Amino acid sequence: MKAKAPTLKDIAQELGLSISTVSRALRGMPEINPDTREAVLALSKNKAYKLNANHSSSVPKSNLLGAIIPCNDYYFSQIIEGMDHAALDSGYTLIVSNSGESFGREVSIIQRLLQVNVDGFLISKTNETNNYDHYNRIISANKPLVMFDRECKDLEVPQMLIDNYEGGYLATKHLIEKGYRKICFLGDKPSDSLSKFTKENGIFEALVEAKIENYEKQKFYGIHNIEKAFEKTTEILRMNDRPDAFFAANDQIAIGVYRAIEEAGYNIPKDIGIIGYYDEPVMNSLSPSLSSMFVPAYDLGKAAINCLISQIHLEQTTKATLQTLKVQLSQRESTNQTKRFFGI
Repeated sequence: MKAKAPTLKDIAQELGLSISTVSRALRGMPEINPDTREAVLALSKNKAYKLNANHSSSVPKSNLLGAIIPCNDYYFSQIIEGMDHAALDSGYTLIVSNSGESFGREVSIIQRLLQVNVDGFLISKTNETNNYDHYNRIISANKPLVMFDRECKDLEVPQMLIDNYEGGYLATKHLIEKGYRKICFLGDKPSDSLSKFTKENGIFEALVEAKIENYEKQKFYGIHNIEKAFEKTTEILRMNDRPDAFFAANDQIAIGVYRAIEEAGYNIPKDIGIIGYYDEPVMNSLSPSLSSMFVPAYDLGKAAINCLISQIHLEQTTKATLQTLKVQLSQRESTNQTKRFFGI
């Protein structure tokens, strides 16, 4: 059986170095200490490490990495920050393009990045994308590709995702444990039904466990900013059987919900609880402060870059691996149990 090819992580762990230092040493970057470079080269040689044949001297490397995001909100800005830091640490420059959730624009951006000979691609697909021909052109051009944030079924490349299923489950379970039962979900549009890593699937699981029914009547879509969330929440609060808690798909929606509840004269969290998603800094500055789910977007960006750079440096075929990062609850006053039941 052929021995498994070593990865940058294998070499870094054995020498007690960072992946970025190993990457720079193998590429002959001048800022690396000569002794460190020799140690990396010696170990990589012993481990049968080889530079990727697709980046031989006949095909000059550009030291450029291309990232495509579907929008430029707080969450994706944090991912890009992580990517940029990890890329610079490894001696690469990151080119970032925004597809604006347009399939046609995504295809056009990929064509242009192929023309400038970027060394690898990192892509979060658009909501319109259901054809992967343009991704397969990247693979056919022997360019490594890492997909992130949004799962692509049947695409044989590494994928880096946030476990939004767990996020939806933990947020909903938290609300239920705090005594809320009529939980309303507000989001932009339904998540990818082909992926199990969606907030909606996690929400449903938590409600089933608690034997809470009629969830389908408590989901509202088409809300993506503060203004839309304010309008929709105001409408929902006029219903006879109003919710006693809101789960917002992002923190901007949560802020709109917050404003509508306050204007309607309800108390947060005594009458109505709120929890958001992504844990933007503003959530802690409001009074009462808003609970949210912390998403490790920065770490996702770094992990995606390190995965891509490992492919660039190693003579190995692209493998369809799936890595998920966990979310955490940031509990604040908007779901505070003491305030809810005792009005403190």
